[in-house]
Amino acid sequence: MSLAIRVRRVYTPDMAIEDGVVVLRDGRVSYVGRRVEEADGVELLDFPDCVCAPGFIDLHVHGGGGCDFADGEPDAFRTICRYHATGGTTSLLATIWSSPIDHTFKVLETSRRCMGEAGRGAELLGVHLEGPFLNPEKHGAHSAEYLKTPSREFVEAFLEYVDVVKRVTLAPELEGGVEAVKAFSSSGVMVSIGHSTAPYDVVEEAYSAGLSHATHLYNALGTAFKRGVYRIPGALESVLALDGITGELIADGVHVHPALIEVAVKVKGYEKLCLVTDAMRAAGMPDGVYKLGSPLYAPDAVVKNGISYTRDMKALASTTIRMIDAVKFMVRLGHPLKRVLSMVSSVPARLIGVSRRKGCLRPGFDGDLVVLDERLDVMLTVVKGQVVYRKPTS
Repeated sequence: MSLAIRVRRVYTPDMAIEDGVVVLRDGRVSYVGRRVEEADGVELLDFPDCVCAPGFIDLHVHGGGGCDFADGEPDAFRTICRYHATGGTTSLLATIWSSPIDHTFKVLETSRRCMGEAGRGAELLGVHLEGPFLNPEKHGAHSAEYLKTPSREFVEAFLEYVDVVKRVTLAPELEGGVEAVKAFSSSGVMVSIGHSTAPYDVVEEAYSAGLSHATHLYNALGTAFKRGVYRIPGALESVLALDGITGELIADGVHVHPALIEVAVKVKGYEKLCLVTDAMRAAGMPDGVYKLGSPLYAPDAVVKNGISYTRDMKALASTTIRMIDAVKFMVRLGHPLKRVLSMVSSVPARLIGVSRRKGCLRPGFDGDLVVLDERLDVMLTVVKGQVVYRKPTS
């Protein structure tokens, strides 16, 4: 069965096609244009007041629907992928908190089994290791007791999972940090700076070694400080100053002030910024107390009015949003929808190295798309030509 989706406007997202049609065959996009060819075996879905865009790609998400990837169980993975499909996500990286090394490897094994699984939700592209190579001074919601320096032994152990690990967040100022950047990047792993106090010279050296991205820009990154009588760039300013480093934003209205988002857009441009959820297991759940990672090891978070805090309520701890919530927030701030859609599709696809098959509605690309109504509510999510979510009719 092939699928044709007719909408008011199609964002590819490179261009907008009025009264557009997207046809999906055998899990891939076969046609994008302004007409639909009548043919046997083609199911037509008509959304006359809606727009269609490439499916969203979330490069930083820990959980949702009551589960966390750190639970380490296939059913938890499936629950998270199904839940985030309701927010337009069609692909994601399972992001793992800092935890005991043995447990981290268990989660990597589960990830390996789940990758490529045809499910009823977002596709698992691989794993994002957010830790354990973080600076204890900027551990944020991570348990400091599980942080490690990136020794050659640890790095080589993780590289045994290079088929699974697609991204690593680390602090390059740690002993062995720059060497770790080089080892991961030369193996094809995207390396991000995060939870770091690195000064400019270290960030610059890490950039030369292959560091290419900044994790949750403005959050858990050191800022300018004095060295003697001179003020020098911290990790944040270094990232902004180095043109080749891209960044991600948690656009939830809490983590980053709108003016700081504006600064990032002016400095980097939309083409070098992506949006992420950084969501945890409480996404889609009522307020309460939840574990930030595996129930066996993780600290508690308190969710109040949909905002997740550390147990002492002194800091933010992840989020409870979906990708569509970030899209809506950016549009409310006045950012053009076409640009915002690229920040959740073509940009992350390019950053993670899947831009030849994802992030764009183009013949031959994976049949991943989302249909949004006039309020930007998700009406339909399609992954590889299969409808994985459709908004219930009232």
